Amino acid sequence: MTANKTLFLAFLFFLLLTIYSLTIPFFWDGTFFSAIACKFYDGCYTVFNYPPIPDNNTTFPVFSIYLATVWKLFSKSLWISHLALLPFLLGICYEFYKLAKRFLINSFVSFSLLLLVFQPTFITQCLIMSHDIILIYLFFLSLNMLLKNSFTAYRLVILLLAMYSVRGIFLAFSLAIIEFILAYPQHKYKSFFIIFKNNFLSFIFVCGYVFYKFQMQEKIISIYSENPHEQIVPLSMMIRQFLFIVWKMIDLGQIILWLFFIIGSLLIYKKKNNFNDIKTLAILIFVPAFITSAFMIPFSNPVGHRYFMFCYLLLIIGVCYILQQINNKKIVYGCLFIFIAALVTGNCWLYPERLGNGWDSSLKVIPYFQLKDDIDEYIQQNKIPANEIGTQFPLIADKRFSHLSDSSFQYVNVWQGPLENYQYFLQSNVINTDIAEQIEKVKLNWNLLKEFKSGQVYIRLYKNKIIPSILQ
Repeated sequence: MTANKTLFLAFLFFLLLTIYSLTIPFFWDGTFFSAIACKFYDGCYTVFNYPPIPDNNTTFPVFSIYLATVWKLFSKSLWISHLALLPFLLGICYEFYKLAKRFLINSFVSFSLLLLVFQPTFITQCLIMSHDIILIYLFFLSLNMLLKNSFTAYRLVILLLAMYSVRGIFLAFSLAIIEFILAYPQHKYKSFFIIFKNNFLSFIFVCGYVFYKFQMQEKIISIYSENPHEQIVPLSMMIRQFLFIVWKMIDLGQIILWLFFIIGSLLIYKKKNNFNDIKTLAILIFVPAFITSAFMIPFSNPVGHRYFMFCYLLLIIGVCYILQQINNKKIVYGCLFIFIAALVTGNCWLYPERLGNGWDSSLKVIPYFQLKDDIDEYIQQNKIPANEIGTQFPLIADKRFSHLSDSSFQYVNVWQGPLENYQYFLQSNVINTDIAEQIEKVKLNWNLLKEFKSGQVYIRLYKNKIIPSILQ
């Protein structure tokens, strides 16, 4: 099958994936961005007047503004929101295809597209309307323009990338470093001027707009003083953050691909065979990973699998390039089968609850959405007041923002007071912030009122044994 036919099938896959996901609500950080989008939609916020946004504190809330604009043009609904991201899914697929064609022959371009549709983090992010989808599209679009030397368009896209989010700034900086590394052998010290010229607009925007926002919020000096996820951590925690990053990058079956790429690259280096291509691929993979890690390690923000999604997609091209050097077809197909098996089974990797399981990055989360609707319906049918139920993120999301419903339905954040003060406690293994001791205490001292379970996901409603007796 030709690469073009495979690309068409990949487009068809993402179209069907979008149709399948039309009723899936906003999830995880997506509820924060949909909440901001609702405020823009209702006219409560303007482009230059809005509060700090999680993961987007210093730049334009581009994703939220985009959603609000689409809702204004069509209607505010989940299916419109999903369809609004479809062009970017197809765009990622096309830009990935273009990048793969730079390094791979047709059959291996097809193999790379095949691995793309099995990548667990990417596919899950597609299902839950992640704001990272647009980020990844802008990154791959910028990267292809950079490699093609289309610098006029590149300057505009790199500006959009820097505007999009804080991690967009990291990736824009990574692209500037990549540009310097690739240009230096030919232009030597003139490379600095080239980098400055091509990244001047994004640099001016970042400096100017960040200064404006901090001045408006009177936070010029202490940038990270209020948000607990953006505080500078001690050295011991930095080491822990580094280990978490390594874990997330090799998790969900990725470890097989990393080992194959690293060992294969070393063998190519040893033989000095096609070394320039593998060197370029290594630069494309490791520079953004290093820059993103360097900016994340000093801060307390929890590391998510999706933060390195760009790396997983680039790794697929690198792995297929190594495969391309193998002349034995049986070995090639055998390796391809192992890679697909690793990525598919990676969706099922489940760690002890205290470690967190990257629920927004693997398909094992899919049963959660029906279970959440089931427990909500049970609570409403039994006339249990939502304000008497304590729970944690992501179960605390208001349905106005997760499901875009007209009326509010939301549980109480259990961290607002002692757990014992609540009459009910809603607990799920999808919650990554539960303390093991707290869960055991609830199991021991509270009555299990109702449990819904499907696949690897459960949701349990507990009733406090103590509060009813006090009320009587």
